[in-house]
Amino acid sequence: MRSADRTGFSWVVTQRDDAAVLRPAGDLDLASKEEFRNGLAEAMSCLRPPSVVVDLQEVAFCDSSGLNTLIWAANTVEAAGGSIRLSGLQPRLTRLLHMTGLDKRFCRTPAGS
Repeated sequence: MRSADRTGFSWVVTQRDDAAVLRPAGDLDLASKEEFRNGLAEAMSCLRPPSVVVDLQEVAFCDSSGLNTLIWAANTVEAAGGSIRLSGLQPRLTRLLHMTGLDKRFCRTPAGS
């Protein structure tokens, strides 16, 4: 499924054998939070237990709203016995996760995995 909102934020979910891959594009902020959450919910519904890869290659900016949504997704997926991994992190996002300590919360996989 593919979706886009009025802010230019968009996402697409594809399915691999072992995971649903969510590829958001645009800024993860207050304006895109609900649309990002919709994409995450779509990815989480693909497999049971959920196995989700969030490919952040096309995300250059993330604020606390985006981080909170990622934490919500991780908590939801893990409560259902699944896993969530991040992929394609840009340097700015890698730094943000490190500064907030969330680099320890999320497993990372190489881009395209």
